[in-house]
Amino acid sequence: MTQRLLLAAVLGGVTMFMWGAFSHMVLNFEGSMIRQVPNEPAVTAVLKENITEDGVYALPGVDMTRQPSPEEMNAWSAAYERGPTAMLFYHTRGTDVFTPHQFGVQFLADFGAALFGSIILLLAGVSWARGILISTLIGLGGWCALEIPYWDWYRFPWEFIRADLIDQVAGWLLAGVVMAFFLRARRIA
Repeated sequence: MTQRLLLAAVLGGVTMFMWGAFSHMVLNFEGSMIRQVPNEPAVTAVLKENITEDGVYALPGVDMTRQPSPEEMNAWSAAYERGPTAMLFYHTRGTDVFTPHQFGVQFLADFGAALFGSIILLLAGVSWARGILISTLIGLGGWCALEIPYWDWYRFPWEFIRADLIDQVAGWLLAGVVMAFFLRARRIA
């Protein structure tokens, strides 16, 4: 049983990793929605001059390290309603892109997700078809828990959220085909 679980998790993780590579490098769902900042050198200069620490920044911002006063919250709310609004994931220094470390972390994340999914399928003791359905629902549930709040609270564009829906559901469906094959309930004759 442990061997089947590990085999399902490894192959499910490989399937998710390969789907992720295909969806990002060939289909490019999310990437087509990430735009280049106009007048990037000038914007970069302003960022470097004004933001000195790595972090997540919001525009307009309010100091959430303490309880803002009602006046501060009202001013922030008014600025938010006027716009513009933005979320900025900021790093003061650049780094290499597409490194073996990044690919390794991504594979470990996919393997970890597939391991949890495989444990659920093993405990459920279901047929291959039901295992695929359960796996797909795991992906859909994860998407609902993460992506809809990003759209709702942080105003991620719906097109981005929808693209990630396709990415997550397809990845879990494909991994489910593999995981459920190895973990389907065995009939005793």
